[in-house]
Amino acid sequence: MQETELIARLASHLVGRHALLVEGIGDDAAVWTWDEDTYGLLAVDTVYENWDFDPIYHPAPYIGYKAATGAISDICAMNGEPLFLLVALGVPRNTAPSYLEAIYQGLRKVEEKYGVVVVGGDVSASKDLWLSVTVLGRVPQAQITYRRGAAPNQLLCVTGDLGGAYAGLKILQREKTVFLQNPSIQPDLTGFEYIVSRQLKPEARCDIVRRLHELQIVPTSMIDLSDGLARGLHHLASASGVALHIYLDRLPFHEQTYKVAQLLDMPLSALLLYGGEEYELLFTVPASAYEKLRQEEQIHIIGFVKEGQGVWAEDSLGQVEKIEPVGWDSLVGRKDPSPGESPPVSPS
Repeated sequence: MQETELIARLASHLVGRHALLVEGIGDDAAVWTWDEDTYGLLAVDTVYENWDFDPIYHPAPYIGYKAATGAISDICAMNGEPLFLLVALGVPRNTAPSYLEAIYQGLRKVEEKYGVVVVGGDVSASKDLWLSVTVLGRVPQAQITYRRGAAPNQLLCVTGDLGGAYAGLKILQREKTVFLQNPSIQPDLTGFEYIVSRQLKPEARCDIVRRLHELQIVPTSMIDLSDGLARGLHHLASASGVALHIYLDRLPFHEQTYKVAQLLDMPLSALLLYGGEEYELLFTVPASAYEKLRQEEQIHIIGFVKEGQGVWAEDSLGQVEKIEPVGWDSLVGRKDPSPGESPPVSPS
């Protein structure tokens, strides 16, 4: 069973209604009425040892940082501003206090970078280390953005670059294998520093939310790409009742991601479509926003919305094929493409 299916089954047992509740389970964050002009936002993200992070190569401060930015990213996906964090921590009994302090040093870095404040939390004993971060945010009611709302003829945009976090993970796993075979050998991350940082210390795109506000652009739909581009596209298409059409040769990527694709004999498009664990934003805007966005270095127009269902990818030769909703799933993990295995289409 996949994560979305389990959530739907569990939610069916709940009341799901409140006088102040605007949007409950089903989007990146819950929404409630803060005041007559503002909505409150509430989201949570959890990371588990040896599932979401590996303590062999994941420094303790980055564990705290990654957990917090994952939750903050959900607020960004609603076009909102994060404010406060609650942190719950599951701790194995033999964990050194200094290690936990290092995790909280990472949370302090998040406070400084994103202007948020940790205001409370909980600590309990646990077999494995885990960290759960709840974030409270807000958004003007006129600027709230849901996964639904995309309409035919609108533009489809993505921020930053894609596939870097997954490419960085593959490099870290390679170096871990070498280290376990010979602990005297130091890891060699030369030439892969950027993508490794994308995996270890991902950033939420609050800067993009602020930039859209400056440009006076309110996305018609939006989601973050923690589960990968392919899944994000399908979530938007399904929630909005439309089809999405992307151009593979317009997907942004870093040269280090391309280098890893070659190194592992993987199609570059597999990394870009199915990687996940990155907090870029995927969103739609009216076609009238084109002139405002076309010069933005961190915002890329990768396709458009059309009538119909599903997600369609067009390569540089004009061949169009359907993209399946493959990517990261919190319950089942990720199906890694094997060397030489291609997604439906590959960019030239």
